[in-house]
Amino acid sequence: MRMSRGIMAVVSVAVALCASPAFADHDSSRPRGLSALLPNLFGTNGILLAPPTAGFSHAAHFTAASEAQLTVLNDSLRGQLSNIPLPSPAGSFTFSFDPSLGAFTRSTESFGPIYSQRAETTGRGKLTFGGSYSRFTFDTLDGVDLGNGDLKVTFLHEPTGASVGAPPFFFEADTITASIFADITSDVFVLSATYGILDNLDVSIAVPIIHTAVRLKGVAKINRIGTGAAVGIHNFSNGTDTITVRASDESTGLGDIVLRAKWNFLNPGNTSLAAGLDFRLPSGSEDDLRGVGTPVVSPALIFSARPLFGVSPHAQAGFHFSTDRSKLDHELFYAVGVDWALFRPLTFVFDLLGRRVIDNQRVRAGQSLGGTKIASSDIIDASIGVKVNVWKNVIGVANVLVPLNETGLRDKATPLIGLEVAF
Repeated sequence: MRMSRGIMAVVSVAVALCASPAFADHDSSRPRGLSALLPNLFGTNGILLAPPTAGFSHAAHFTAASEAQLTVLNDSLRGQLSNIPLPSPAGSFTFSFDPSLGAFTRSTESFGPIYSQRAETTGRGKLTFGGSYSRFTFDTLDGVDLGNGDLKVTFLHEPTGASVGAPPFFFEADTITASIFADITSDVFVLSATYGILDNLDVSIAVPIIHTAVRLKGVAKINRIGTGAAVGIHNFSNGTDTITVRASDESTGLGDIVLRAKWNFLNPGNTSLAAGLDFRLPSGSEDDLRGVGTPVVSPALIFSARPLFGVSPHAQAGFHFSTDRSKLDHELFYAVGVDWALFRPLTFVFDLLGRRVIDNQRVRAGQSLGGTKIASSDIIDASIGVKVNVWKNVIGVANVLVPLNETGLRDKATPLIGLEVAF
């Protein structure tokens, strides 16, 4: 491309004006900790290029729409990482007082579900302690593979011409395409306790300790649509049109503590009904992706039935009410499944677990620039596990959580192991 010296001078001066007050770094408004890795992967003010011809400085530049793509991705990561499912703190053993024996006896043969609840309570004065460990190795975000660079972002040039009252300059047609590779894991330790206040009233607490590691790589390439390959206006600091950047961090700490009460208020025939109420405290760090940053209240109705050929069905449905919908949407949640006492020391557990976001407005991740398709409102998993009475009142737990759709940040399979002791 041929250009006069005058045009080159105008171009160089215009490029130097790319720094925009709208993209100044305001620390108070930007995410911090692990939540800041993705938005700042290419720099806090955009991608900084090498100085062009004539030695003028070259400011970081991209449009708000480009930055919004990273915001959408980051909001998806934050929302899912801070709201990963926790196993139920309810005890595996249930007891009732037998007047003829003058003692408490087991009231159910099976040991109950793992990620959901049954209506039966643990029994007055009975105490259960539990601990579990699960590992999430996230593979996809809204169906887009996180490990192979399928997650892409396009950066557009700042409207430099408009900033000086001129038509768009030819170099504004250049774009930068970036592929993002993400390795995200969460190790979740949950300590729980359940106590029977009354024969039909339990209270529980679940305390998660979460270790999250995020490792990101971005490969960015300049698309010389306006300048052409022979013009060195746009280059990365390495002198080429391609650059690789990396960022990683990890954090360990307290997650959001869950307090629970369950009241078994009705036992007609061979069925039981209970009302449950969970209160999720914002005790986990929102910046380090261990908590949602707002209290959540979750009322639920719980059903279970006496076993038929050793199979006990159970179901529950309720709502997650967030006190700050800018951080977490209201959700309908439900679970339906069976616990099957194959023989007295062993229970097989299967559950279908679902959440539906109410008035969902989250933009689906991985769309091209300007994409506005809303992500699915449903998150559905299958929980498959066993509970084994390993010794006296000690229960061993093993489970795998498998996604049944692709909404949000998902792991192909999440293993869990645990132990419970009843007193």
